[in-house]
Amino acid sequence: MLPSSRGTLIFSRVFAWYFQCIAPLSITYCFLVTSGYLPFERLPCALEAWMLAESLFYLMVYLPMSHAVHGLALKVDSSDRNQRRDLFNKCISTITDPVRYVSLWHRGSPIESIGRENFKEWICWAFLDIGIGGPDEDDELEEYVDMMEKILPGGMKFRSGKNPAVQTLRFSLDPVNISHKPLLFYVLGVGGADIYATLIMWYHGYQHYATKEWFSSFPFRPQTVISPHKSPAKHISYWYRPHTSKTKLPILYIHGIGILHTYGDFFAELANTLDQESSPEDGQIGIVILEILPISFRMTHAALSATDMRSEIRSILDQHSWSRFVLMANSYGTIISAQMLRNSSLNARICDVIFIDPVSFLLHLPDMTYNFTRRPPQSASEHQLYYFASTDMGAAHTLARRFCWPDNILWKEDLKGRRWTIMLSELDIIVAADAIGEYLTRPEGVKALYDDREGSVWKTTRWTGGELDVMWLKGLNHAEVFDTKRDRKMVIDIALSYASPARFASTFGLDWTLKWETQGHGMPAEKITGTAKVHTS
Repeated sequence: MLPSSRGTLIFSRVFAWYFQCIAPLSITYCFLVTSGYLPFERLPCALEAWMLAESLFYLMVYLPMSHAVHGLALKVDSSDRNQRRDLFNKCISTITDPVRYVSLWHRGSPIESIGRENFKEWICWAFLDIGIGGPDEDDELEEYVDMMEKILPGGMKFRSGKNPAVQTLRFSLDPVNISHKPLLFYVLGVGGADIYATLIMWYHGYQHYATKEWFSSFPFRPQTVISPHKSPAKHISYWYRPHTSKTKLPILYIHGIGILHTYGDFFAELANTLDQESSPEDGQIGIVILEILPISFRMTHAALSATDMRSEIRSILDQHSWSRFVLMANSYGTIISAQMLRNSSLNARICDVIFIDPVSFLLHLPDMTYNFTRRPPQSASEHQLYYFASTDMGAAHTLARRFCWPDNILWKEDLKGRRWTIMLSELDIIVAADAIGEYLTRPEGVKALYDDREGSVWKTTRWTGGELDVMWLKGLNHAEVFDTKRDRKMVIDIALSYASPARFASTFGLDWTLKWETQGHGMPAEKITGTAKVHTS
């Protein structure tokens, strides 16, 4: 993320404005040339060719695709009223600020202006997966409205009827908000960064497993043709480092919205560290890094449904005979991880988990949806997020039409049975990091509305290697843990700890079960806590 300063704010706004001017200027120039009314001398041939390409790209590629992204969203299985009531109960039990909760789901409208029917409209979308409720749903909707009013402070009530001036945030029904990116951005920006990242990955011993369809995404990926390895999955390509260790677990990594270049240094340092831990007697720790192209600034297929995603990931794991592994994910990758954890067969393969800036917890809070899709950008990092991620065609379509929040949310009870490290960035501009941290560390029996703990109680917790470590990354914004070598080393050390001797039996030819120790788990906690207990940046 760009640092917050006046200079970076001006740069981000000018850069986005320049990109948005390319298409209209190119189309205007080409029209003037063909009509014979050009008021100045023609530009060099190379520049004219580029402007013609930009014009054709906008008219023949972007416009048709921008129309197609507004199709129908995936349907959520919400037919059981008891399940809906349980879900609503679970959601409101984690709300610490009900006034803000209701207001943001109505695009920042003052709660005094929100009518009872406005809130019912939101409930219809969020819990019943319908646009407008009818007489058959009214009793259930009234029940939920009453439940929400009970937790509003000071006996506050919704005003009667519906306020037409209030807009409800329903991202799977609202128009998809996208902005044009020029051909230059895709070819030089995305394509160039992809080639650079590919060279880094190959240099550090990763093997690319390409899909069988060469032209399934734009810009074209040369490694799709060059790679001798083919992915067993139809849509998911990936990078692979063979796993040969007899005593350690491999690592599966799932990235967030963005391009592989963002993680280049991290994957290089991860490979180097794991090489140092390898030995001829034991072998090396393997890695699979999935490439989720619909959220990678590309024009490609629509994001997969949860069922199809699990099926394709399972085929990749089976290809390499991975029956147990450590799961690492950041940002949107935690959504795909949640889909895996909700499946019993894939859940059984996952040993321990590292989540970095997760978006899969407290998805019912409006922060992630509002911040990513509707918040007017103010700072440089918000402008960067808005233009390059929020309004990217693939990312916007994924969140607006391929995202079923009840299927993607994780709760505290889902954490049982394995070790977790969850890293939250203090300055995160996407998720409600404070609320997530409070929720995950809240003592049993303490209600969210009455949780009066100071932030220092859990924000300074050291990494222990226990069942749950929630780490507060002081001074960092979303995904900035990958920006410095010190922070990357912290993540790698924890990953190595989890991958070291763990609880699995006969997985890689062993005939004994390696058990957890009481304190140390492969790597002493004190080796990590020196860099991880309190972050400053």
